[in-house]
Amino acid sequence: MRYLFRLGIVWVSRQIARLNNLILRENNYYLMTKLKHCGKQVHFHGKVTIISPTNVVMEDNVHIGNNSYLDGRGGITIGENTHISRNFVVHSSSHDYLGACLPYDDVYHLKPVIIGRNVWIGTNVVLIPGVNIGDGAIIGAGAVVSKSVPPLAIVGNQPTRLLKYREQEHYQRLEQAKSYGGVSGKPLKS
Repeated sequence: MRYLFRLGIVWVSRQIARLNNLILRENNYYLMTKLKHCGKQVHFHGKVTIISPTNVVMEDNVHIGNNSYLDGRGGITIGENTHISRNFVVHSSSHDYLGACLPYDDVYHLKPVIIGRNVWIGTNVVLIPGVNIGDGAIIGAGAVVSKSVPPLAIVGNQPTRLLKYREQEHYQRLEQAKSYGGVSGKPLKS
């Protein structure tokens, strides 16, 4: 009898997990339909929250990891072939701390965030309003990006600092060949 009871609990647990996954997929699909623009092969891997999705543009082959939060009130653009890991946070608006109230008032300063093409953003990265991430840049895990990042730069640590540049010839060769990574970096099929 105990075995049947445990078997029943396992079955119910699996059904609940399947239902939760189905609900998550449906929510993510609905969220994608609300974006200003959603390209082909855009994937949300887990729960993604987007404030003001009608101000968010995602080009082709954009991947965003679980537990990510995008505040699109000031506008967010994510270029094609950009992959973003989990726990990503991007703000495109901030409160006015010089306003009529302390610590801040209800006036928002809107500053668009632009993430270029072929960008790789690691886990637990935060982007501050108004930053631009150049094409081909890599943002290391845990970085708080408070200044714009030039193309091909690899940045990380606290505070964000330029570590080095990608090899320009290698990057251009892959770009000309349209050699892009899909899910988990596997080559994207044409």
